[in-house]
Amino acid sequence: MTGQMAAMMAAIKAHETLFRYWRSLRQAGRLPSRAQLDPAAFRHLLPQISLVDVSGDPMDPACLKQRLAGTGFYPAYGREITGRVFADIYPAAAATYWCEELAFVVRTQKPSVGLHNMAWRGLPGLSLFWLRLPLSSDGKNVDVILGHDAFIGELRLPNSGIRAA
Repeated sequence: MTGQMAAMMAAIKAHETLFRYWRSLRQAGRLPSRAQLDPAAFRHLLPQISLVDVSGDPMDPACLKQRLAGTGFYPAYGREITGRVFADIYPAAAATYWCEELAFVVRTQKPSVGLHNMAWRGLPGLSLFWLRLPLSSDGKNVDVILGHDAFIGELRLPNSGIRAA
């Protein structure tokens, strides 16, 4: 349990770092844009950084595209998810969860944070502690969502049946 608490505290610190950076980009109440992001400013967080393009109704998983998923996502998802729409990444219940969460960010133009269990992926001992931050190319309408995700718990992949010689 101590390891999980340490992981959660590290995730909170990472979320705070990214939130402060995002907030520093806001000017006169306008949302920051993707073009303003300087990855060097949060280089140590890049493996857990994501960008989601919103190209229509955020309640439609075909309208949410994973523009970027850092290398830290691969072990939990078991494949590359960059470039895929949510309808191709998640089963229906998980897609609905993410659509609702991201629709909130789009609608309110405010950050959101949450905890999501990865049981849908066959990893019940692993949870995703996430942060989502709205970005806008025109300063008003959310068209990209910046995310940071921390995996908390145990990543126990299903046994493949392959044994070492």
